[in-house]
Amino acid sequence: NNLEILAELTPRETWRFKAKAELIADLGRKIRELPGIPTNFSQVIQDNVEEALSGARGEIVVKVYGPDLEILQDKADQIVAVLAGIRGAIDVASFRIGGQTELSIRLDRQKIARLGVNIADAGNLMQTALAGVGVTTFYEGERRFDVTVRLAVSYRDAVDDISNLQVPLPNNAGSVAMSDIATIEIRQGASRIGRENGGRLIPVKVNLYQRDQGGFVAEAQERVKREVGLPPGYYITWGGQFENQQRALKRLQVIVPISLFSMFALLFWAFNSVKRAVLVLLMIPFTAIGGFAGLAMAGLHVSISAAVGFIAVAGISVQNGVIMVEHIVERYRDGTEMSRSIIEGAVNRLRPILMTALMAGLGLLPAALSQGIGSETQRPFAVVIVGGIVSATIFTLLLLPTMYSMFARDGES
Repeated sequence: NNLEILAELTPRETWRFKAKAELIADLGRKIRELPGIPTNFSQVIQDNVEEALSGARGEIVVKVYGPDLEILQDKADQIVAVLAGIRGAIDVASFRIGGQTELSIRLDRQKIARLGVNIADAGNLMQTALAGVGVTTFYEGERRFDVTVRLAVSYRDAVDDISNLQVPLPNNAGSVAMSDIATIEIRQGASRIGRENGGRLIPVKVNLYQRDQGGFVAEAQERVKREVGLPPGYYITWGGQFENQQRALKRLQVIVPISLFSMFALLFWAFNSVKRAVLVLLMIPFTAIGGFAGLAMAGLHVSISAAVGFIAVAGISVQNGVIMVEHIVERYRDGTEMSRSIIEGAVNRLRPILMTALMAGLGLLPAALSQGIGSETQRPFAVVIVGGIVSATIFTLLLLPTMYSMFARDGES
């Protein structure tokens, strides 16, 4: 069973915790003192997203597929033990399928054949005694009700009661007790059976703490493959947010080259020069320096949100480069010497470039510093843009004029 605890701290109570991670660590430490209680710290919207992605509440979900429930549970427990020993894994648990008490009646076909009992008669007897069978229909006006007959609860709530059920013998030769032709026992069966794509599965969920998804999954896949052997007909898939991240990365592998090619085409159209277009594009890698530095200082990992931020800050870097190069070209075409055109272009475009950088940087600074609910999605995007703008502005103002003098030739129109 899942026990959800919804906690709302008053301002007077929040002084104990500097961040959400400390609150989770404190709650987890106290709950783990109670044996047999698994934990999963999440948020309402995040729960819905994770469950929609993989059918389980967890950042990363390992799904074990196969026909036999006992083997599935054993392999899931082995995977839990492996994942729990990897750095950064918290709230590791598998979904338990056992724990449902059930009555098992297994007919002995040899005894049935020896006594001449019809197996259909035995099945009908069990159906009537335990589940009931419709014998007639009762009408009340235009409403119709089925009349069902079955044993009263007092005659079917114990194994001895079922054992004493009398199965008729053929040719009216009397009857035989159910215990003489079947094995009747109480056992623990499956309380839930998960299915996906027509196959049985058991999910294993794990959350991460101070660890990137890509590095964790790569290490986990290698260790699970090495330490958990799967019989024929059983296999494992990795899902959750990691699966969604992989799909997004595949899209980015197409979007990023298209974006760069589009930028180059527009720059070539604007300058009518391959060298100048390439020069402006060469400023893009330097924006990554500030983006990665910002992620490192904020303690964040590269994610899809951060990747989108790199694309956005690349566009800002190209815009600033176009502003400076256009002015340099304009000064040179007015008759100014190349070296002087470069210096004046850098000086005269200092203010517009700084205004562009300050507008974007200061606008996203609150999001980059946010720590509230939902910040895990917007914060990497904002941190990358703020850090990337800093490095992009510095390198555009200092490196672009220097590189332009190396790319251009005196007398070039």
